[in-house]
This record gives sequence, structure tokens and C-alpha cells, in this order.
Amino acid sequence: MPWVEKLSDPNELRRCIRDLVALPAMWHKYDPYQIADSVAAALLSMLHADLVYMALPGRSDAPPIEIVRTEKAVAPDLSAAICAAIHRGLPAPDAQPSLIIANPVGVGVVALACAPIGFGGDVVVVVGSRHLEFPSDAQRLLLRIAANEATIALRRRQVEAERHRLASLIERSSDFVGVASLDGRPQYINPSGLRLVGLSGIERACRLHLLDFVVAEESARLRDQVWPVVISAGRRVGEIGFRHFETGAEIPFLVDWFRIDEAHTGHPMNTATVSRDLTAQKRSEAQLLNLAEMLEQRVAERTAELAQANQRLVAEIAERERSDARVHHLQLEFFHASRLNTAGQLAAALAHELKQPLTAATNSVNAARRLIGKNGHAIDSKVANAMTDAADQTLRAGQIIQRLRDFVARRETERRIENVAAMIEDASALALTGARMLGVQVHFCFDPLAPRAVVDRIQIQQVLINLIRNALEALADSDRRILEVRTRMLDGKTVEIAIADSGPGLTKCVADRLFEPFVSTKRNGMGLGLSICRSIVEAHGGQLRAGPGPDGGTTFRFTVAAAPADGDIHAG
Repeated sequence: MPWVEKLSDPNELRRCIRDLVALPAMWHKYDPYQIADSVAAALLSMLHADLVYMALPGRSDAPPIEIVRTEKAVAPDLSAAICAAIHRGLPAPDAQPSLIIANPVGVGVVALACAPIGFGGDVVVVVGSRHLEFPSDAQRLLLRIAANEATIALRRRQVEAERHRLASLIERSSDFVGVASLDGRPQYINPSGLRLVGLSGIERACRLHLLDFVVAEESARLRDQVWPVVISAGRRVGEIGFRHFETGAEIPFLVDWFRIDEAHTGHPMNTATVSRDLTAQKRSEAQLLNLAEMLEQRVAERTAELAQANQRLVAEIAERERSDARVHHLQLEFFHASRLNTAGQLAAALAHELKQPLTAATNSVNAARRLIGKNGHAIDSKVANAMTDAADQTLRAGQIIQRLRDFVARRETERRIENVAAMIEDASALALTGARMLGVQVHFCFDPLAPRAVVDRIQIQQVLINLIRNALEALADSDRRILEVRTRMLDGKTVEIAIADSGPGLTKCVADRLFEPFVSTKRNGMGLGLSICRSIVEAHGGQLRAGPGPDGGTTFRFTVAAAPADGDIHAG
């Protein structure tokens, strides 16, 4: 094999090594890819190899850059196949650095020799040859020299790039950046720093001392306090006044002064500073202080003006509150007239017409009972109870009608302290007639903290009967039929009574107009019941509201005044 024998010639080997070592001279303008490509081309020629593969470290977390050189030109898609084949054939780090794989550029097999490039991981140079004796010791030496030279060149390129970035950052910084020796002699000041202190160039700065850069008043503090802390502790941050070399003006700086130690020995080597000009900040602070003083003066003036205006406003507000109270009273009168105007005449007529027949019915029932007893007939207890209930309820109806007439006429209601639970149970007994036949489950929940209320018993029972009957009608078409009557104390002065059903609930169009006269969800309803109920509750100083229940259905809530704790309960 003549090419192996030729390469084994010491002179030829020395020439190849010399050429490899001479390559870095032409790499100073090359980027990493060009450096690797030139190494691959040199190895392909020197070793008479069939292919050379190099993997370079990518930027940041990017994958490595792969380069393939072959003795004969190959298609771009074949380059990818070559890279994949070499990756599959690369030896483990602790294995022999050469092996045999299938020839990725032709038939047969190729022998591979690889050498790492000093970046770790899979960053390597791989040379392949169809000759199975490959590589010889000389070829291994050339391969390692090439890998070392590539590593040095790439490392130098990285260092130069980092140095260039750092230099660009310092040169372009708007802060004062400087380096000085341990005896206080400036060695470097960036262009912005020279400009800030009025120096034309670094040559003049290097002939000065650090004490020359500060105003006379700061020299002693810099020499005796700041500089010893920088040398001993390694850092000192604070404000200090520099001087402008042309105008002599003082420039306030925030100085971050620190010591630079030698990396290997740890001995102090230089001092450096990154200082920020505070002139604009100080100017802004002065302007803000001036503005604050002006604002304080303006505030004092305006405070005096506002005090006078406030006195006028207090008088105007008092007069407006009196006017608003009068308007509110008139509005209440108007609202009451509006609510009852529709039903007033009808209710008064009905009350007048029904009072007489109800009175006659009561008298007739009582007369019938007396006649039966007078004729010597024994009256069955159930019949007697029924006749008594009929007479009582007829009398009760007359009382309700009389209360309605009084309410329409705006007469004062007859309010007394009543037992809330007894009042609800009496009203429920009448309203819930037939509820058991409908399969309605009725639940009562009375708050022990709300035992009494100041109400007109007849009127509030009228409200309860109306709301309970409405709830029963809502449950008629429901599969789940539950009715609950609950009471609770709200704030120590108000009792809330709630009637909740599990019916289908209210549609939005009905809910928005629920308490208006002549609005009803019933086929034959007149739409007056809820309107009258609301008027009764409001006449008691309370509120009547409707809303959806927590588990569906509808809940009506109204409030009445709670009785004082020491009041007597009316026995009713």
C-alpha cells in the first residue's frame, strides 16, 4: 500500500504535521464552520481517506453542527445518511477509538478512526477509509494533532468573541467604567467615562491619580475611607462628587468600586469601577422638591377656599335634604295612589256588597244552631263544631273585608304584638285545606330568636293565605311537591317570613311585573292578590320580594317589625 508507506516516511510525516500546525495562521478570519471544514479538507488529503466527519458544538442549546467531506462528491441527502451511519457506528467513550462499519458512500466496509474535540459530548472528528489497516500510528498522530489544533482554534475563537462582546459592552456603556492599579493610577477609562469628566483621551487620564478625579472636598474621604474599604473588603458602593476637568463643576456619581483579584493566586491585581452619573436624577429630585413645595402652598390656599365652600355646601345640603324628604314623601303618596287606584274602587265596592250577605250568613248559622237546640234535638259534636267553624270563618271574612276597606281608605292598621308561630299556623290551617290530598309535604321552621312581631294579625294572615295558596297552585303540576314556611330574625328589629315551593318557578317576563295589578299567571286570575299583599306589607313598614329558591321553585319573603323583648304577646 504505497500511500501508507509514503505517509510512514518521517519527512512526509513532518511535512504533514508542519502543514497542520501552520493552518491556524489562516484561521484568524474564519468562523467555526470554516475552521472545521478546512481541518476536514486537510485530513481528507493528508490521510487519503474516503470521508471525514466533524461535529461542532452548536450555539446555546442547539444541536451540534455536522460537516461531511468525501473523496467524491455526494448528493446533499446522502450527507445526512452518512452522518446517521457514523453516529450509529461511533464507539463508546471507553472503547477502542476505531471500528468497522458498512461503507455509507459505496460498497463494502470502511474503517473508522475518531478523536474528540475538547468540548465534551459527541463533539468529535471521524476519518473513514476503505483500507482495513487504517489507521496506522502515524495516521492516528495526525488525526489527534488535527483535533487538538481545531480545539485550540475554536476555543480561541470563542474567547475572542466573548472578549469582543465584553469590550463592545464596555465601550458602548453610558456609565463611567474604569480600571486602575493598586496604587491608584488609571489604566483604562471607557469613552463615555472620559466624556463625562471632560477628558479628551486616555493618555491624559493615565498621567493622573484617582484623587484628581474627585472635587477637593471629597479627596480626604476617598483617601481615608473609600479606598481602604475597596482594598481590604473588595467592594464599596456609595455617592461621591467627581469634578469636570474643563469646567471644574461637581458631578454627583453613584460609585460601585471593587477589587479585581488574580484568578489563580487570589492576590489583588487591580481596582475597577462602574459609576453612574446622578446629575439628571438630582435635577429631577430638585424639581420634584420644588413642585412639592409649590403644591403644598397651592393645597394650603385651596384648603382655605374649600373650607369656605364647604360651609356653603353644608347649608345647601341641609336645604336639599329637606327638599328631598318632602319629595320622597310626595313620591310615597303618589306610589301608594298608583298601586291602589286600579283596585281601590273595585275593592271598596266588593267590601260594601259582601259585608251584608256575610253578616246574614253568620246570623243564619247561629240561628240554625239555636233552632236545632230549641226543638230538643241533640246536636252531634261534629255538626256543632262545623257550624261553629262556619260562623267563625264567615265572621272572619267580614273582618278581612273591613280591614281591606280600611286599608284602601288609608286608615291606620290595628297593630299589636302577636305570636309569629301561632299566627302562621292559624293562617296555614285555612290555606292548606286539601294540601294532603295533593300529596304536598309541608314543613315549618320557626326561628326561636324571632317569636313575636308587631302586626295587624288579620292583614298579615291575609298575606300568608294568599302566598301559601299561590304556592299550592304552583305545585299542582310538579312531580316534587314540597312547601316550606320559615321565619328568621334579621337584625334584632326585623322578622322575615319566607314561603318557598318546589314548583316550576317564574318566567322572567312574569317576574319583572309580578306585583303589578292585573298581572297573573292563572287562567282565571285577576292579578290583584300579590299587589294587595305588597301594599299590606309596605303599610307595615316591610318589603315583599320574590326570587328563585336554592333548589328550584319560587320563594316569597316579606318582613315585619319584631316586637320588643319585654312586650306582652297578644293571646290570639
